[in-house]
Amino acid sequence: MAEPIRYRVDLADRVHHLVRVTVVVPQDLARGGRVVLSVWTPGSYVVRDYVHHVQTIAAHDADGDAVPLGRDGGTAWRLPEEAPGPVEVTLELYANDLTVRTNHVDDHHALLIPAATFPYVEGGEDRPHEVHLPPFPADHTVYSLLPAGPAPDTYVAEHRDHLIDSAFEVGDLPTLDFEVAGVPHRFVWAGHGGAPDLDRVANDATAIGEACLALFGGDLPTDHYTYLTVGWDTGGGGLEHRDGTVLQMPIHVFQDEDLYARFQTLLAHEYLHLWNVKRLVPAALVRPAYDRPTRSESLWVAEGWTAYYDELLPTRAGVWTTTRLLDTLASTWQRVSENPGAHRQSLRQASYEAWIKHYVHDENSPNVMTDYYGHGSLVAFELDLRLRAADPTGDGLDAVFTSLWQRHARTEDGYTEDDVLEAIAAHGGDELAALVETRVAVPGLPELDEVVRTVGLVWGEKGGPATPSLGVRVEESDAGVTFASVLRDGPAWRAGVTGGDRLVAIDGRTVARGLLDVTLRAHDPGDTVEVAVARGPRLLHLPVTLGEPVPTRTLRPADDATDVQRGAFARWAGQPLPES
Repeated sequence: MAEPIRYRVDLADRVHHLVRVTVVVPQDLARGGRVVLSVWTPGSYVVRDYVHHVQTIAAHDADGDAVPLGRDGGTAWRLPEEAPGPVEVTLELYANDLTVRTNHVDDHHALLIPAATFPYVEGGEDRPHEVHLPPFPADHTVYSLLPAGPAPDTYVAEHRDHLIDSAFEVGDLPTLDFEVAGVPHRFVWAGHGGAPDLDRVANDATAIGEACLALFGGDLPTDHYTYLTVGWDTGGGGLEHRDGTVLQMPIHVFQDEDLYARFQTLLAHEYLHLWNVKRLVPAALVRPAYDRPTRSESLWVAEGWTAYYDELLPTRAGVWTTTRLLDTLASTWQRVSENPGAHRQSLRQASYEAWIKHYVHDENSPNVMTDYYGHGSLVAFELDLRLRAADPTGDGLDAVFTSLWQRHARTEDGYTEDDVLEAIAAHGGDELAALVETRVAVPGLPELDEVVRTVGLVWGEKGGPATPSLGVRVEESDAGVTFASVLRDGPAWRAGVTGGDRLVAIDGRTVARGLLDVTLRAHDPGDTVEVAVARGPRLLHLPVTLGEPVPTRTLRPADDATDVQRGAFARWAGQPLPES
């Protein structure tokens, strides 16, 4: 058998945010061997250049003698043709970037994201990869998404892709073990305090996991699952892995019901990736390249459909109320529809250009791009409702999703967009498939005004004082108000205000944090106000003609919902339609 690729991890300097990783290049791969550090990690489609964190790198033979190691491209090194094998290549990495995509080690914990940690050896990608990771200090515990190997403190991946898809956490951390459908699950909390309610997390994760399983049927597609969760001052997100996930939430998530509801959607989103993305894989991502971008036009399915269900599944699981579901759907519509970029970039473009648009924002991003998560979820919502309109006692998008799973999961080729459209046509007809293809290929929003009546819902508008529109997105702090983005063709845009301008005054009066809307409500749409902004060292006075208020839409039960619509709602949401 071919020699495995072996790694050793040293955390002795973790207090200084340093990790030392040694990869043993087997003898048959050492001569002219190429060692490559990935530039991105699956699930986060942007080049992160992990090589930036390499402090030192050196190679030695079995006798400890130095072996020359030359750069071979921006993120790889090559051993000499005469290199004796095996050769050990040791990197020192700086790890002080706490996200779900990057490494962070300190005296409290060590989060290791494999793409950022373990360089791979070209030619050895299909061999087993063994990681020796002893806990440091010794009383800490290693939590790995990989199964344990036969040797102590060793974890074994089937191949390179399995290794890159399996994060590690090390620490003396609160944990709780539980089961979903008889499969062992573990929740690990790596936040600094935060008083985690582990029992509540386990109950919610179990209910959400069972709702996911009910969607696809059969058995869970894994024999173990681990949530590695870090808590910090701010921020939030998740990254799916083959047999677990890395989550990040603000430290006080367990004391804030709105934040906790967001956490529940994160649990659902990343857990659903067990099926969608990790085993039902877009064709372009089946065997991705890690040293360069791997682009796919299907993220509107991989992430957009998952984002749609990450709100629906907590409701079906009973951990969300239907009111929260409807409020969240309406909020998604508001957020996406107010972005001019939704009418300039198609979902297919958004998927393909994720590497240069979605993860690389600037002040003009809302004007040129759309969000394949939120926008994709709205297209999934429309598709689901149109399927249910045609068959109120049917399963809507659930049936399409299930047929895709049954036909294309765990296949060597994955699925293509044509496969998705074919599944839609099989359940909803060619006309519906053509409509979805248009929604994906052409910039613009889905039509949701009338179709929501399928499940007994109607749109409304939130009451309260109306604020004339300035056409901006703001960032507020104690220092004041900054126009983070100025929306294309809106009032401020037409007046020459730009993203990044700092608001100084309106009509000669300063505007403190939280007072912009109050200030604008002293005027009527059509009024012209003088907006003073600081742009770098300059002070500008720009006349802005205020626009009509932007209504806040709501989604609520219809007063005249029929029994058929009520039945369709119950099948869709897993709960009865509430009274209006």
